[in-house]
Amino acid sequence: MTMPLCPINAARLPRRVSWVFGMASSLTIALLMTPTPAIAQERGNALEQEIKTIKSVAQVKGRLKDLIESRDTCAVGSCFNFTSTAICDQIGMLDVQVNGQIVQSMTSVGSPGAIPISKPDLDLMRQMFSQCKPTNYQYWNWDQILHVYYVPNCTVDQQVRKALGVKASKQRARCSP
Repeated sequence: MTMPLCPINAARLPRRVSWVFGMASSLTIALLMTPTPAIAQERGNALEQEIKTIKSVAQVKGRLKDLIESRDTCAVGSCFNFTSTAICDQIGMLDVQVNGQIVQSMTSVGSPGAIPISKPDLDLMRQMFSQCKPTNYQYWNWDQILHVYYVPNCTVDQQVRKALGVKASKQRARCSP
């Protein structure tokens, strides 16, 4: 037999006590849902392992090409949101591996800049990162209220597609020359 989260029968309590109890229960639930340092560390460890899988800029460019091509086939907003967020995530993870050269306003503390990046690739990644915009769209699918997703303007979209070898998208036909 499972115990209910709040075993006290609030219907038997006076109205004021019931309201206070309800607020206390809500606060307890909110505190239980708030990430603790241990939870943050666990998430950080998984992310750190994922970042360590990045061994070259070419690898990330391949992933970005695949993500953009996948996003082109999306038929629903959740697919578009996920792949657009994954694009920015890949750029952010690469930034860690090149010791903050892409984002520039952050330093990747502890990262020795494990992989080299050429000037043209650095320019491409900076251009792509400039199109990563904050959103709270479908926040319930993420561990945080805000995340960034890739929403390029038409000019950048065309340049990135050319640089990565991605065909023009029918869904982004308004951007076609």
